[in-house]
Amino acid sequence: MNSKLIGKFAIGLWIVTVLTLGYFFYFGSTSRSLDDRTAIHLTPAERQLVLTEMRALLTSVNGMLSGLAEKDYERAAKAADAVGMGLVASLENQEKTILLKLPVEFKKLGFGTHEKFDEIAAKIRKKQDIHTLLKEMDELTRNCVACHASYKIELESEKK
Repeated sequence: MNSKLIGKFAIGLWIVTVLTLGYFFYFGSTSRSLDDRTAIHLTPAERQLVLTEMRALLTSVNGMLSGLAEKDYERAAKAADAVGMGLVASLENQEKTILLKLPVEFKKLGFGTHEKFDEIAAKIRKKQDIHTLLKEMDELTRNCVACHASYKIELESEKK
């Protein structure tokens, strides 16, 4: 009799754990901010990592534009490659704890942005028409605008 009760309790605990992890995977550690964006709550080190990654994205966009303006396709492609999915793989260990805190839409936008850098790097190497490349970069930077319009990073201690 006791073993059945313990078994039911263990299964119930397992279900609660899975549902809790699922909730955090989907919604992350978030709240609504005063400016009506979604506030993502991170530790100071996690926040620094995300902001450093965002600055790298902007630096790469600048390097891509600079390379294309000077018709240096390889430099432009290398700038795009620097923040593609290879960057995500290199940060995998550092970002594991952060991934549960990020809402799923933020993750989709972020991974989609890194993939877009890889796609553009390939198109730059093929020396596609500059107008085609600019259109691709326009789509890319729309991800940045959408992210900054929808989300803000707050320290966990700033939760309200």
